[in-house]
Formats: sequence, C-alpha cells, structure tokens
Amino acid sequence: MPTSIATRLEQLRQWLAAEQLEAWIVSTSDEHLNEYVPDHKQRLAALTGFSGSLGTAVILRESRPQLFVDSRYHLQAEQSCGALFDIQKQGNSGVLDPHEWLAEQPGNLRVGADPFVTAPRTWRRFAKALIGTAHTLTAVHPNPADTICTDRPAPLCNPIYPLGVEFTGKSTAQKLEELRTAMQEAKTTALVLTLLDEIAWLANLRGSDVAHNPVFEAYAVITDSEAFCFCHRPESGLQDARPEWKFRPYSDYLGFLKELAEHEDLRVWLDPAGTTMGTRQAFADEQVHEAQNPVVLAKALKNSVELECSRTAHRRAGSALVRSFVKLRNALDSGTAVSERKYSDWLREEYSREAGFSDLSFTTIAGSGANGAIVHYGNPSPEKCLEPGEMLLVDSGIQCAGATTDATRTLAVSSASDLQRRRYTRVLQAHIRLARQVFPEGTTGAALDAITRSCLWNDGLDFGHGTGHGVGAFLGVHEGPQRISPTSHDVPLQEGMIVSNEPGFYESGWGGIRIENLCVVVKAEAHPPHPGGKPWLQLETLTLVPYDPVLIDRRLLNPDEREWLDAYQVRVLEEIGPLLPDKSHQRWLEQACAA
Repeated sequence: MPTSIATRLEQLRQWLAAEQLEAWIVSTSDEHLNEYVPDHKQRLAALTGFSGSLGTAVILRESRPQLFVDSRYHLQAEQSCGALFDIQKQGNSGVLDPHEWLAEQPGNLRVGADPFVTAPRTWRRFAKALIGTAHTLTAVHPNPADTICTDRPAPLCNPIYPLGVEFTGKSTAQKLEELRTAMQEAKTTALVLTLLDEIAWLANLRGSDVAHNPVFEAYAVITDSEAFCFCHRPESGLQDARPEWKFRPYSDYLGFLKELAEHEDLRVWLDPAGTTMGTRQAFADEQVHEAQNPVVLAKALKNSVELECSRTAHRRAGSALVRSFVKLRNALDSGTAVSERKYSDWLREEYSREAGFSDLSFTTIAGSGANGAIVHYGNPSPEKCLEPGEMLLVDSGIQCAGATTDATRTLAVSSASDLQRRRYTRVLQAHIRLARQVFPEGTTGAALDAITRSCLWNDGLDFGHGTGHGVGAFLGVHEGPQRISPTSHDVPLQEGMIVSNEPGFYESGWGGIRIENLCVVVKAEAHPPHPGGKPWLQLETLTLVPYDPVLIDRRLLNPDEREWLDAYQVRVLEEIGPLLPDKSHQRWLEQACAA
C-alpha cells in the first residue's frame, strides 16, 4: 500500500533533523528541468499529492509546509493539498514567491535544495533573496525524496527511434554544423544540453519516456568534433541510425563531466535556464560561458517542412474533434448520460483513428460546469455527467504526423444563458483581437497580451494565465522562448514561431471559458510599409475547429470581428468538411459554421 503524504512529510522532517536543516525546497522539476516529469521523478507529487505541471513546496521542520502555485492551479491545489499545506496562490495580491517568502521568515534557517533538479537561474534567485538574512542555502544530493518515496515506478527506458527529414526538414548533421558555428562565434569548445526536447530536436530522435511527450531521458555534450548522447539504451542500433553521434550509458554523464573539466583551455557553454546547478558546479567559473544556448531559438523557428507537417496535423485533429462533438451532441439529444470521462475517452478514440497518430500531446481537459474553472483540470471524472445549462471546456491535442497540436473549445451542453453568451463572446472578441493583430518585428509577448485582454478589461473580466505559449514540432506542447504573457518582455516574436492564442475567463463555482487556437507567426505582406522600415508580422491560424454558435452573441461583435469570424468558419468548413466520413458529420459542421 502506498505511503500516505502525512507519513512522508514526517519522514522528511526526521531527515531534516538528521541533516541539521530547517527547510527543504522541492519543485516539480527533475534532473532535466522537465515541465512534464516522468512518473519515477514526480518528487513534488510524491511528497505533497499535487499533480500539476508547475509548483514549489517549502517543507519546514517545525511548522506547516507551504505549497506555491500559479493561478492555473489555485483551485486544484486547495482541493488536493489544502488539508496538509498552506496554499500560496501566486498572482494574488500580497502573495510572495517562494524565495521571497523564505527571506521573510524569522530565525536562522539552513535551507536545503537539490542542485541537480534546480536551474542556476533559480538557484541564484533563492541565494540572492537570502542575502541580508540569517538564512543559508545548502546544496544537498542525493535527493531525500528518492529514499522516502520508495514506491514510485522504475524508469521506463523505452525505445528511441529516428525521425526522418520528411518531418524535421533538416538533418542532424546540418543542425550540428550550425550549432558548432555558433559555438565558434562564442569562443566555446563544448556545449552541454539537459532539456530533453532540445536533445531530441538536435539529434532528430524521439522516444516515449515522458507521458505525451515524444522524448527520451538523456544528456548531450557537443564539442567541436564530437557529439555525445548519454541515454538509457545506447546499444539499441542508434549508432547506425545517427553516425554523427556517440551514444553512451546514461549513468556515465557525471563522470564524463569530470573528465571534460580537466581539459586545458576548456570553455563550456551552459544555459542558466536550461541546465542544472549540479552540472554548473562541475566546472570552474573561468571555464563557463553562460548564455541561452543556440538550440532554443533554432528549435522555435519552424522551417517550411515542420510547418507543413503542423498544418496537416491540425486538419486531422480538427476532423477528430468535430466527430467527437457530433457523437456528444447525438448522445445528449437522445437523453444519454455522458460523463466527463466518457467524452474524454470518445475524443481519444477519434484522435487515434487519424493517420500518423502517435499519442495525445497532454492529458485531455474536459471540465463541465464548475470544473471548467479549474484551468488545468487534468482528470475528467467518470461520475460527473454533463448537465443542461452547463458549459463543457475541452482542451486537448495530439502528437501526429511529425507535429504537435493543442486546441480548446467551450461548448454549451444545451441552451445558453445570457450571462454565458456575454462572457463567451467577450472571450471570443479577445481571441479575435489577437488573431487579427498586425505588429512590427521586435514586438514582445507582453504587448500582445495587453492588446488581447483590453476588451475583457473593459467589461470587468480577466484571466490569470498567459494568453499564449510556444509549441514544439512533434515535441512539447509547451515550448520556449516565445510566449504571450504579461511578463514576456524579453523575447520578441519572430517569423516561424508557433504560439497559442487562448484567452479565457474563470469563476469558482460557476465554470470556465477558454478558446484556443495555435498560430504561426508570418509576415504581413499586404500591410502598408512600416514608417521605420521594419517588417510587419501577424498570426496565421493553424487550428481548424468551429466555435459554438449557441454561445456567440453576434450583436456584441463589431463588423471587423464578424468578418473575421465568418471567414474562419468558412475556412473550417472548406478544409475539414471533405475529411469527414459521413454526411451527418458534414451537416453538423455546416450548421456550426453557418452561425
């Protein structure tokens, strides 16, 4: 029987006493700084019961533990962890971030953290916050969760397979050549990669060691003449598939770093946000060049082959979503009870019928009624049935045909109230505002985020998450560096980046509304010349799924918004209609796109 969270917390407090520590920092992150962590490295979940993709806990030896989460998880954390933890709802007025909270605590705290699951940038944030206090930050490894939480599963170590240039558009040899050119320009002799999507992209390899993410556990070290990949299955024919690389056991990584650090004239490139403090501590300060690594931007700027794969995958995903909506509507109209879980299963079944389907890109969110207010409601209930008067928020995506999709639609279960229609239409207006926006090269996500929200603000509405995130090419459904959020001041959007457009509104006890399309940044060729000579950019929508006409109050839309909406619905009908297998699906789509 699994050990209870309360028992694990007590065991951790005993460990803290033995190590003469007063506090322990644990986050969702693992040795590869994954957002989506493999089951065997779910340390935060094992110690707290919190299953969200982002959170930090501070476990105190003598007082109540703290769990810090952003607005996506405020409700979820309260429901799942509130009995044992104080929930620090980041983003709310007066709520501090973990490093700030620790700095304000009284006494002389010796605070422990594992450097091998912490990025240097994060580590320094904590260390800087503690300057001027009596507290100290101490590196501790191995991680105590690994001995306390002994009932976690073993690593998957699944097969690794090559992804061809018909999907990647560029060989790994080309990518390595371009990377080494950047290394030479930076006067570095080696580069270390920790993030799994960066390694998978660079090597044109994929796996399934992390749920819904086609990646494999590995580290990579690139020198001016060799490329090393440290993975769980180095002997499985990878050398023949990728002769540009040398494959070594995963367990050899730390020993290799020690050997590398002994080289004369070593200058190693480390990304302070993309590697761990444990890796950073393997090298002397004078050996390290710290900067964002070149893979980050190269991976974000999709080439023409990757974009064509994305368009294909979105057509297939759109067809599957429409078929699932028809099945749901037929069931509801016949009086059949449909639970959140049943619909989620229907949707996966339709997705899996599509050619090239590999997996979901994340666990489907299917929240009805009040559950729609839980932004990342990742466990559709088999008991909660859809009820008349409610809305159903469906956020889903697939890994398919060399691409990654992510789309959200909010549906009326039956008729809609005036309040539901007004709020939905306001969110739709925000969504359309971003979709129509033209902006000069150099514009950051923060500017676009404010433009998107403005019509919501004018109606007294807002939402706690960012307006958009980057998306990979048959990789992670969340990808940097691009994002559209109030804090995205440092990364301008560039041609070829894929981002989401997903404004929303959520009210506890009432429900949630979110509308999400994926878009690619393209040049706005038809726009008048910029007075300063800059190129104009805009978003080309990739997602092809109709909006629910029952929830749209067209009287609130201005002429430009109605024109955009009508053109989009026509495009959905033209591109998705021919893919549907029978006339009942086509009739439903015609009706949905006619409103």
